[in-house]
Amino acid sequence: MTEMELSTTKAAKKTRAERLSTIRQIWPWFFLVLMVIVFAIISKTKNNVTFISYRSVQGILVYATQILLIGLAETIIIISGNGGVDLSVHYTLGIAAVISAFIMRAMYAANLPPALTIAAGFSGGILFTIIPGWVNGTLVAKVKVPPFISTLGMGYVMYGVALLISRGQAISDQPNYLGQIGNGNLLYYWPKHGFSWLKIPAAATQADLQHIIPLVPNVVAITLVVTILIWFILAKTQFGQHIYAIGGNIQASIRSGIPVASTLTRAYTLAAVLAGIAGVIWTSRFTSGASNAGEPTLLFAIAAVVIGGTSMFGGEGRVIGTVIGALIIATIQYGLVVLGQQPYWQYVTVGVVVIIAVIVDQLGRKMEHS
Repeated sequence: MTEMELSTTKAAKKTRAERLSTIRQIWPWFFLVLMVIVFAIISKTKNNVTFISYRSVQGILVYATQILLIGLAETIIIISGNGGVDLSVHYTLGIAAVISAFIMRAMYAANLPPALTIAAGFSGGILFTIIPGWVNGTLVAKVKVPPFISTLGMGYVMYGVALLISRGQAISDQPNYLGQIGNGNLLYYWPKHGFSWLKIPAAATQADLQHIIPLVPNVVAITLVVTILIWFILAKTQFGQHIYAIGGNIQASIRSGIPVASTLTRAYTLAAVLAGIAGVIWTSRFTSGASNAGEPTLLFAIAAVVIGGTSMFGGEGRVIGTVIGALIIATIQYGLVVLGQQPYWQYVTVGVVVIIAVIVDQLGRKMEHS
């Protein structure tokens, strides 16, 4: 084979690999569209319900918020490699919800201003999560405890502490405005009257409420801001690039001078803080704090990461992939609720989707390198 023919063959293989990589990245979007179409047809045929509507979009986005926040935490840890999967984040979510609710209940009982009460509760819940995150990172990076063991142990510790604080009960008696944050909207539209920020227009009567369209739920807006921030950290900062490098080859990272231990510690701490944000959002939505607030979220979040194409071997993954993974799972959840199906079908369906995602991903990688 001549040098020109060899060069042409290499170029053809490179083009084919790039094309397969693109297909592997965009297939979840086609799958999401397909699911929406399927749910739309079935819901219209079975229940005469219109699935494709702005209310459905809002419902799916709200369903996706908690999965996405925990999924972003797992994305960071899984990209960092070393077999990393944080098994404590859902319990960290629970402890954040409990602590924030505990603080707000105490301050509310003392008749302190609602704004100060809510701010203190949110700050306290999130800041506390730095502790389990830092401990996890230290155990993994410096003590060399396998991530599976360290995060599992820390998760049980957080769950136990949450149970002790809450005494096994939901912490209620929260400030009046808390529910408006968790269940309100950033923007409302009143036809012929215009837009209103943060609250329903004061001039609206009870009869007008049915015509006012709520837009952009607060929890969705908060999650969007956090998602953009995590994308920026991973894609545009030295810290983010170090996470990818460590996940790709930890020994090469050490030899190149990357501070592996401190980077991993910060990665686990950041993951815990994301769980804390999810926890205080849960408290604002349900106006209470519960130790089991994050229990069903962990497996769904990991599934979102896998569906989104993050490599379980580390060093590869994208925030946008986790976003689409979370939307797929939220669509499954919301669609099955609309169809009136039992909750356990969510687990069955998500499990099948995860298996499909792994098969597609592995076949795509083999074809890229063949």
